[in-house]
Amino acid sequence: MIITIENLSFSYGINTIFENTSFAIDDNEKIGLIGSNGSGKSTLFKLITGELKPEGGNIHQRSDLKIGYLKQTALSPEEGTLRDVMRSVFNPIIELAAEIDKIRESLDTLPMEEQMSAVQKLSDMEEDFVQRGGYEYPGRIRGVVKGLGFTDADMEKPVSSFSGGQKTRIALGTMLLQNPDLLLLDEPTNYLDFDTMAWLENYLKNEAKTFIVISHDRYFLNKICTRIAEIENHRIISFKGDYTAYLSKKAKRDTALKAKIKKNNQEIKRQQHIIDDLRSRHSIKSMKRAKSRETKLEKMTTMREFSSPEDIRFQLTPKIRSADDVLKVDALSKSFGDHLLFSDISFDVFRGDRIGIIGPNGIGKTTLIKILFRQIASDSGKMIFGPKVYPGYYSQEGTEITFSDSETLIDIIREGDISLTDGEIRNLLARFLFTGDDVFKNASELSGGELARVRLALLMISEANFLLLDEPTNHIDISTKEIIEDALSSYDGTIIAVSHDRYFLNRVANRIFCLTKDGLLQYEGNYDDYVERKLSQAVEDNGTVKPHVTKTEMRKQKKEEKAERVKKQNLKKQLKQLEKTIEQTDERIASIENDMCQSDFYNDADRARALTEEYDSLKIKSEELLNEWEKTALLIDEG
Repeated sequence: MIITIENLSFSYGINTIFENTSFAIDDNEKIGLIGSNGSGKSTLFKLITGELKPEGGNIHQRSDLKIGYLKQTALSPEEGTLRDVMRSVFNPIIELAAEIDKIRESLDTLPMEEQMSAVQKLSDMEEDFVQRGGYEYPGRIRGVVKGLGFTDADMEKPVSSFSGGQKTRIALGTMLLQNPDLLLLDEPTNYLDFDTMAWLENYLKNEAKTFIVISHDRYFLNKICTRIAEIENHRIISFKGDYTAYLSKKAKRDTALKAKIKKNNQEIKRQQHIIDDLRSRHSIKSMKRAKSRETKLEKMTTMREFSSPEDIRFQLTPKIRSADDVLKVDALSKSFGDHLLFSDISFDVFRGDRIGIIGPNGIGKTTLIKILFRQIASDSGKMIFGPKVYPGYYSQEGTEITFSDSETLIDIIREGDISLTDGEIRNLLARFLFTGDDVFKNASELSGGELARVRLALLMISEANFLLLDEPTNHIDISTKEIIEDALSSYDGTIIAVSHDRYFLNRVANRIFCLTKDGLLQYEGNYDDYVERKLSQAVEDNGTVKPHVTKTEMRKQKKEEKAERVKKQNLKKQLKQLEKTIEQTDERIASIENDMCQSDFYNDADRARALTEEYDSLKIKSEELLNEWEKTALLIDEG
């Protein structure tokens, strides 16, 4: 255990961030840190590094712990070339090498009696040089620089000439080369393309010792993490496994927690009902019993009910059905001045297609979307839209819609379609998860996720049935991404979406278009299908033969897989039986509770005593069954 956090509390003024939370980090753990915007992810990093001091609790660190912290807006030093900055990480080794050379050169000039001690010193220094990676660091620099997307020519450029995004990548590179015991990475995939992200994933999996990474990139978290920690309600909760395992385990936890909250709150209401009934009798005996129950009730707390992501859904439905042949694109080309983005691009789009466009930064993905929306013109080629095809555009910057900060959500939707009544507007906003007083929110109050939902709502009240989306999951939190993805994946129209979000592409896309400097490559399926096809193609191109598996090994593998399937099937049967028993037990509890609420319940003392004893026994049984259900569900999930 390299860091232990005990009963941590921290606030910004009246805004509580952490409240009496504890958390531990073990050596060699690879942790993904998630949470809604403003929940305190970056604050936790600053508390760990000592940049901020906790108001309560303690943070204990291993005494020799070396921490590397990459902030979201990290910038590299401005002085020197890229080579200078990368080599500066190894200055102690470079200085040691210079000292070794100096001693070697001076050996012949030393008196005989001093040469022996100089040779011994040289031997010790050379061993130290080897131990500290003196022969390896140039190769490490080359690997990191190339992996982060820089060329050999870039090595001689002054760092001051690079863009802000490139400087952040340089800062990331120097951090990785320092090889700290604990890496704290705040959104490290910002400014990275697919190839660079793949390299970073491989580096963190195989080279980094221990790290905590803040990221909204769920695919990235799936690839590299062995544990997901979430900041929720001012506390840190964690689940073993990658992001997908976290979703499953948290859903099971939420189900169990909701059942517990429901039982607790029902019990409070039942007790209060009994107390009210006893007090209404106005007898000394009933008053004493009411007082006794009130004492018990005071020790109980009403638990706040909550909605988990799987409870929140909205549906996108086009107002008008388009033709089956949505779009035919033939030989599109586009340049800006002497800079050619793409040429001779051709493809067909059919109703129901959900196409993800990927490709390196600057290749022209956004430009292609704008051409399809006829916002800008192509240099050559043609586009033929099918009958009743109405494109709708969702830009990265939100420039397709404008409204003043003082406009309410109702005003915004009314401007989109003046024929809608207030009731219809409220119904529409409810479909996009704006209920109650939310509809009176001003535009200036909307979060990134809320604004994304408003923009989608405006698309839905337009005639659009062919959605052209440019980075639709940018700047929104993970829970909102999941909700929007559910809606888009069941959309009955047609979608073309530019996205760097590989998790989004996996959930939504059924075709992948990869835009390259050589043209457009088309693949059926989602992002993982695209990756698999690319790997398969690389194997075919290289003539690589897959490793041979013997029949004995194959039989053993199939036997193990069958045993695992049987084990999982038995657990699922056990889970269903538990669910049935829990349901029967809860029904009996509810029946007894109903009897207890009757005014004549205590008239028959023996019956009342028997039912009370049965009720208490069933409550214990219900709790035990619920615990057993949780354990069985977890075994199925881990299997």
